Amino acid sequence: MHSSETQQYRNPELQPPTKANLRAWWNHFNFVQKTKKDAATKEPYRPHDNTDHPVFEKTLRESLKYASVQISTANANGDLYVWGYIPVVVAKCGLYLKENATEVQGTFRINGSTRRMRDLQAAFESPPRYGKSLDWRQEQYTTHDVASVFRRYLTQMPEPVIPYDMYHLFRDALAKRPFNQDEAIATYKSLIRKMPKPNQYLLLYVLDLLSVFARKSDKNLMTATNLAVIFRPGLISHPQHEMSPQEHALSQKVLEFLIAQQDWFMLDIAPP
Repeated sequence: MHSSETQQYRNPELQPPTKANLRAWWNHFNFVQKTKKDAATKEPYRPHDNTDHPVFEKTLRESLKYASVQISTANANGDLYVWGYIPVVVAKCGLYLKENATEVQGTFRINGSTRRMRDLQAAFESPPRYGKSLDWRQEQYTTHDVASVFRRYLTQMPEPVIPYDMYHLFRDALAKRPFNQDEAIATYKSLIRKMPKPNQYLLLYVLDLLSVFARKSDKNLMTATNLAVIFRPGLISHPQHEMSPQEHALSQKVLEFLIAQQDWFMLDIAPP
């Protein structure tokens, strides 16, 4: 959140998040993931029926049944709480990209190697751990390979992260005239709270990651506008509009707004 943006919010219900709080969600997620990685061989498996359950091209709820990791954050006392779960492929690729790719030009725009992307996808669809034990240091994947698989997972979901029944609500909030930024933020906070929990957590995670890249766009050339164009199909789209490119512009503007203002939404989850 830039200081110039913060100063223009005068609505008392829209208090700017503190920098410490803004870091908490992601930092503690990193902590949990690294702890789990160190104890990977000791972490108990979930029960499986020894059947291969594809993760890509499946609904979010279905893939979470077999391939998920927890999102955790801390309270004022430093105690960790589990907020929910996101897909392993999103968590592993997202963490890798945040640590290795924020200054790589065209991270999400340039496709990776078809062969390596196929191999990486297979790793995230292999039971029983579905990629949880993947050690990037032992692999030869490039940042573009990882970014492409991350994007592919979102794009290939049968329904976008923002459900079809909320598609028009998200668009209407930005299209309303006269436009009031405070009102739009309040509306989006309300809409995100009403999303199904798996979709809510995934949306917040992806928005947080994309905002990290947008803030370093001077190096990676991935502005919020560019990211919105690339991720629109997986985050906010609808079959009725897929053949109408003129409709894509508003959806891209919505996503661009959510990326730019994600600080407001990330902390708006009710405590467990």
